Amino acid sequence: MKIINALEEFSDRTTPVFLAAGCFDGLHMGHRAVIQVAIDRAHACGGEAWVFTFDPHPAKVLSPEHAPPLIFTIGQQLRHLQEMGVDGCILQPFTFEFMKQEPTVFFDNLCTHIPELAGISVGEDWSFGRNRSGNPALLTKLCGEQNIFFSALPAVCWKNERISSTRIREAVKLGHFDDVLGMLGQPVGTIGTVVHGEQIGRSLGYPTANIDPENDMLPPRGIYAAKLRVGHHLHNAAAYIGHRGTFHENEPQVLEVHLIDEGNIDLYGQQVEVSYLEYIRGDLVFEDADTLKEQIKADIAAIRSILQ
Repeated sequence: MKIINALEEFSDRTTPVFLAAGCFDGLHMGHRAVIQVAIDRAHACGGEAWVFTFDPHPAKVLSPEHAPPLIFTIGQQLRHLQEMGVDGCILQPFTFEFMKQEPTVFFDNLCTHIPELAGISVGEDWSFGRNRSGNPALLTKLCGEQNIFFSALPAVCWKNERISSTRIREAVKLGHFDDVLGMLGQPVGTIGTVVHGEQIGRSLGYPTANIDPENDMLPPRGIYAAKLRVGHHLHNAAAYIGHRGTFHENEPQVLEVHLIDEGNIDLYGQQVEVSYLEYIRGDLVFEDADTLKEQIKADIAAIRSILQ
């Protein structure tokens, strides 16, 4: 998948381009439906499917102190787009200057820099341009004048309510992972680099990889049945988010992962991704290390059963 960092960097293509536009935090099922329209139209005529989105997210610029935590990092979003079959992604810098463009100017810039533009797909509530005055009704008119295919997809629902990134963040916060999976279409995950820790897990007989997370948000503290992605490989894992209160007081929160039924794998310095599949229990403080070891043994038995 080709990635460019601004619309102006788009180079001429020899085939029709179908563009899915929006703020795709999390790439939930509603976002995926919008993008799939572009993919399907591109496949139907031998064209290319591209995504137009923003980096940083507009909320990070407009109201950084109140901006919600993003569900996935840009890196995670790009990988998921590639897995969907998207041919390219435009990561448009969101600035106050860009925000002040009139909607018609934005549309004209799309047509100028992507002369092969054959279609645009958005969600029915997408707005763009100065004072968010651009909307699907305007795009319907502008695309019609240029003979460009246009689609404004209705919201996708889960349990009779519109799927949104806000709903997904709340479900993650509450540990409702069945709802997260239903709305995202995939488990929520944390990406980060494996760093050296205190080797407490190793001393207990359960070595862990300590992960320095890149994501804005983590699930609640506790133990999870999880998968650890290392490169292109997935490993069964037990994930722990917490403060290791059995051994420390007032320690910063950590993310640790133990690989289940696998030998010792050197992960130091590697970027990995933890996908949370099921919540097992909360973050508890135990009387001593032996009591904790017994609990870990029971936790891993439960996780092994879930993952099998």
